[in-house]
Amino acid sequence: MLAVVALNMGGPDSPAAVQPFLRNLFADPDIIQLRWARPLQPILAHFIARRRAPFSRAAYAQIGGRSPIREESTAQVQAVVAAMAASGVVAKPYLAMSYWHPFPAETAAAMKADGITRALLLPLYPHRSRTTSGSAFRTIESALKRKTIATARIEGYAAAPGYIEALCARLTEAAGKLPEQERATAPVLFSAHGLPEAYIRRGDPYLDDVRATVAAVTARLGLASRAQLAFQSRVGRRRWLGPTTEEALDALADAGHRAVIVVPVSFTGEHLETLQEIDILYRDGAAARGITSFARARAVGCHPAFIAELAGLLVTTARDRGWL
Repeated sequence: MLAVVALNMGGPDSPAAVQPFLRNLFADPDIIQLRWARPLQPILAHFIARRRAPFSRAAYAQIGGRSPIREESTAQVQAVVAAMAASGVVAKPYLAMSYWHPFPAETAAAMKADGITRALLLPLYPHRSRTTSGSAFRTIESALKRKTIATARIEGYAAAPGYIEALCARLTEAAGKLPEQERATAPVLFSAHGLPEAYIRRGDPYLDDVRATVAAVTARLGLASRAQLAFQSRVGRRRWLGPTTEEALDALADAGHRAVIVVPVSFTGEHLETLQEIDILYRDGAAARGITSFARARAVGCHPAFIAELAGLLVTTARDRGWL
């Protein structure tokens, strides 16, 4: 029996879950790459989580006290499986989260109980990175191997046509919310989750993948110099990819722009980073600097082109493995 397992980071489902979620996140050796100091990671994770928890709980309180990521991801994997069924391929949907329930071990146990023998792994991360899809593959493959369930991966899909089509549609939709005279000229700021520069120097493909996505959308919509790339959600003191989204918005305001379209490019669903960081913090900051028209593109979510693209990739992968 075939399964599709959607992979995502997870998120706290209550205020009480915030600190243990953060502890799990920072305990991941692929997230904080301590290298020779790795034995100290559990202690460091506990310290960071305890210190950051009050601020994170306050941020989640602004969007209802919890993350919507489980519901968002569940809707996506169910839509993908339905699209596969429409083409004659039957599979059962599952969700495995890296840092909160359902954890990979929980998902693997449920799959074994359901009689699953083969699993297609679908990262809900468009861009390859050791910190996201790499970590998720490592944990779910280990859990499924212990249950003797065979696996096949979908890697990144940074410039896949359906993903690009969905991003373009969301961007165009957002542009329609601006004053008519601003729609064709407003800067388009692609905001991706940040990453330490050291990770890129060690060969992480994330930056190249993000740039490929931005280039594809820019070419398709003819954005030319209107398109800019920035990075959000920095943690810690080390040097991260830049400019930050706040810095980019400040620069646009300084240049006299009064309208902007912000596109969350590395998030396929709505997260704290879109609903609170962009919609509240960055919007308010931009308004204070004189950007009076701020349009944010929705995440691709269950856009039909995106879902169809993922379904097609999964079917092709299953056929390549001789499973169909």
